[in-house]
Amino acid sequence: MATIHAVEFVASLARCLQWSSSWSSSRVVAVANSGGPDSTCLLFLLSRLNPPASLVSLHVDHGLQPASADMAHRAAANATSMGVPHHTLHIPWGSPPFACRPVPGTPFENIARQARYHVLFRGMTHSGASILALGHHADDQVETSLMRLARGSTLVGAAGMRRRRKWGMGLGNSTDDLAWVGHPGMSRFIIRPLLDFPKDRILATCDAHALNYVNDPTNLHRETTLRNCRAPDVGILHFWSNRTTTSIVTNVTDTRERLRRATSLLADRVEQLDSEGSGLRSLSNCKIASCPLHPALSFSRASKLLAVDDPEVRFAMVLRVLRYISFHPWGSTRADGNRRRAGIQRIMNHLWPVAPPAISPRKFTAGAGVLWTPVLYSHNKGIKACRLGQPDSAQSAWLASRLPPFSKNPQEGAGSASRLSVDLTKQFVLAYAASRHVLQVLYDCRFLVGFNLTQMPSHMRNALDNVHDQPISIKILPHTDYFWPKVVLQQGSSPDLVLAC
Repeated sequence: MATIHAVEFVASLARCLQWSSSWSSSRVVAVANSGGPDSTCLLFLLSRLNPPASLVSLHVDHGLQPASADMAHRAAANATSMGVPHHTLHIPWGSPPFACRPVPGTPFENIARQARYHVLFRGMTHSGASILALGHHADDQVETSLMRLARGSTLVGAAGMRRRRKWGMGLGNSTDDLAWVGHPGMSRFIIRPLLDFPKDRILATCDAHALNYVNDPTNLHRETTLRNCRAPDVGILHFWSNRTTTSIVTNVTDTRERLRRATSLLADRVEQLDSEGSGLRSLSNCKIASCPLHPALSFSRASKLLAVDDPEVRFAMVLRVLRYISFHPWGSTRADGNRRRAGIQRIMNHLWPVAPPAISPRKFTAGAGVLWTPVLYSHNKGIKACRLGQPDSAQSAWLASRLPPFSKNPQEGAGSASRLSVDLTKQFVLAYAASRHVLQVLYDCRFLVGFNLTQMPSHMRNALDNVHDQPISIKILPHTDYFWPKVVLQQGSSPDLVLAC
């Protein structure tokens, strides 16, 4: 079996990083190093780049298996032998937001995975890395596609893992949630440079260069992880091939290689759709420039929106709008309306009607916490929400905005009114006492509100200096029908003093 050549790897890495120029040695890349063959091969190939990359090796010791110590030792030894700085990170089980240590003999992969990524994110922060490289390969990609299709996934899910994606805000809604990282995750990226290569070529590369590694024993335990339930199930393979593009891969007889190539084609198609529907092309052409904070999409007969006739591009456009407006964390499936085909299709039916509706369109929601409202617009008067009398009018559009709070839902969910009132007093007091220059707060998963503490007006400084004698409250409250942030200072019985809106 052929090894992975440097030229091949550089080409694959370039696709992940979307290079327009040569590799920048100033970019710090962290490698998730388990000590297994995949991450060992990845670290080796990255360490041999020319010009060299600024690398750091991160190993997470879960402490959940007898083999954990051996894996940690091997990961550290490999990094040292390649001249790569290495850090072994331990999971502080039982220390919030980490759960208590899983009980031996019980499935632990899901909680261990969340804990691992949380610790890796911390490791990236401490090492100054903006990119995390993972060792997933072509066979992992096939298995991911199989599992998602078995759950009824759409094309986006069937395409498997992305070569490159933003880390995102994580899951949950606060620092109390293990999977939550907040706005710092919007400037971190995950890349998978080995997705073009099957496992046997990775093993051949390790053998050819005498790279030592250990095998994770859980890879052999079907009850421990769904991912490692390999794909000998002929029924699943037939189901997969009926739903994807394996029929167009006609020059390969080996079933697994057919699946690899078909999955790769799907991934390429989704990357293309994401680009076309992301605002770089179709979405930017259809968005009304007079509405900077909420996409308003024209659906007049003469508009460019109706010129988008590819259903897959339409699907990608809708997903991007949902993700942009949603009060759910960016990057979560909830922000994509859980990618439910029925809900997204309903939105598409309104934005791209087959025929003019018999009655005037009305506002509606179809997931992700996004409200779709029919509006009229003009360059002079801007946007006006109303019920449209003429759906094919040249001034007709749809406005996507945050869904109002769930007034009838007593739970403290992401869409509740309580999430829109944020008390910043403690953060301000601590930041001011520490002489920090900047304070940033993520509001409603939609706005990053920044405060330059060196530019505070004198009355704010006085209020903070005397906070123990005269209690104050600094809050972000919802403003306008679109729930934009408004910062106010509350002091005694005095009216709210608006600091920013």
